[in-house]
Amino acid sequence: MICAGHSSSSSAARLASVPLRRAATRAAGLLVLAAALAPAVALAQKQPRVVAPDDLPKHWVLINASVQGDAPMFGKGLDVPTCAAVSFVVEGTGRTSTVKLQRIVPEGPDLAKLAVSIASHLQFEPSVNNGGRDRVFSWLIFPLNLPADPAARSELMKPCAIERLRWADR
Repeated sequence: MICAGHSSSSSAARLASVPLRRAATRAAGLLVLAAALAPAVALAQKQPRVVAPDDLPKHWVLINASVQGDAPMFGKGLDVPTCAAVSFVVEGTGRTSTVKLQRIVPEGPDLAKLAVSIASHLQFEPSVNNGGRDRVFSWLIFPLNLPADPAARSELMKPCAIERLRWADR
């Protein structure tokens, strides 16, 4: 009788271990599946197309009538004529992300924070050609404290011109 009880309890233990083994096998299978799908999910968020500033309106149209930025209260070179080239991604929502200062001339003014802040507050609407709301990586030059004379402004902004950026420059 004791042997029979012992054998039935070991049968019960074996039966209880079957669901545990199945659960462990399923969990391992799910982990393998998740690891296999991870690259596919990463590809779903594909790299944005790199678009030069002159071509940006072909994809996204700036809708801000004016843009506010977080200007520093004090700092070095706040009243110096400056230009800043800032890169960003226009997301499918029309908002900017991945904002980065690429160049500021003259080097060193604390207006860099203002330029980055302005770029982070830009809002866009997709152009007629961009019904899919495709993300793009682009850049703009912000004039800061430049004179009113168009010729003088143009001359002061030339050093900030960037011929080409790559996605790796973000």
